[in-house]
Amino acid sequence: MTLPAQGKIAFANQLRGLAVLLVIVSHYAGTYWNARELVSLFIFAPPIEGPASMVSRFITPPTVNYGPFGVAIFFLISGFVIPFSLEKLGAARFLAARLLRIYPTYWAASAAVIFVAWLSSKYWGQAFHIETGRLIANMLLVQIQTGQLSTDLVNWTLAVEVKFYLVAMLLWPLIRRRPVLTIVSFSLALLAYMSCIPRGWNIVAMGTLQVGLTSTNTELLFLPFLFIGTLFHLELTKKISPKVLVGSALVVLAIFLSMWKKTPWYAQSASAAANYSYALALFAICYAFRGRFRANRFLDFFADISYPLYIVHSLIGYACMRVLMANGAGFVPAALLALGVAIAVAYLIHRTVELPTVALGKRLRRPASTPARPMATDGMKAGA
Repeated sequence: MTLPAQGKIAFANQLRGLAVLLVIVSHYAGTYWNARELVSLFIFAPPIEGPASMVSRFITPPTVNYGPFGVAIFFLISGFVIPFSLEKLGAARFLAARLLRIYPTYWAASAAVIFVAWLSSKYWGQAFHIETGRLIANMLLVQIQTGQLSTDLVNWTLAVEVKFYLVAMLLWPLIRRRPVLTIVSFSLALLAYMSCIPRGWNIVAMGTLQVGLTSTNTELLFLPFLFIGTLFHLELTKKISPKVLVGSALVVLAIFLSMWKKTPWYAQSASAAANYSYALALFAICYAFRGRFRANRFLDFFADISYPLYIVHSLIGYACMRVLMANGAGFVPAALLALGVAIAVAYLIHRTVELPTVALGKRLRRPASTPARPMATDGMKAGA
């Protein structure tokens, strides 16, 4: 299959840049104030005191939550672009390229986050501790299955991504033959599975590993939503018609929203229905006008560093803001300076780790007998 020109999917790359900025605004203006005890636990600092900044109170319109909004955009982008790799690669090459895409950059970003958390603990005179089991589980992105706390508060989206890669790889032969039937059937099967799990049945022993089914459901929940992005890919490559795209995307969205009530995140159902729908509407509009997108230095820059920035912005930002505000800085200057530090760290990781490992992954992709063709944008660089 001839891949579309890069310009035809430039909208997805620029949406990625927008998505990471939305998540950062949500965390700096929202989570930093609204989850003070949690933030203090992760940066080893006393909780911030006093009322929230007026800026953070008025920055978000009613019913909009920038965090889920941004994460939903990331998920749609990933579902949209991953099929380009699946079309070109066999299972082994696909998995190798994806592992190289996700883990080295994640490990480097995690090292930076943990180092800053350690510095914060020294500054505030608190004991620093991350248990070995927790660290290993997070580095493998199985923290939810093993009941371990996150190390950065954001890596749950990467765990979702890894599961999507595996499921998409397994379903791809069926999707190529019966795209809508396969995606809708898979989504309905997940809904049925979550509906049929007996109340109280949660822990399943797999050798010495105790796997939590209920917590795992919070990751499986998002797979149908990622496959909505795949439906857009199928329309782009003329596998389905625009009318089929609209109908099937709405059906899968309805199934996805129904699944929220089957997970521990039931209380977030209303917010999810709003913000994931907003993200789908924005993605659909940008897709419809994809031919009009041109280079944008601002969004393209943030798109390029979005993956490491997504990982480092949270705890590095919180730690910097906490120290700056404790020394007299206002919220807005502290947030901007913290963002600058996070961008600098993310850019360094992007240049020294992300680009080399992505290049290695691309070399692994190319069959020796076939000249390399221009590839479409890689998969999601971050998740929320």
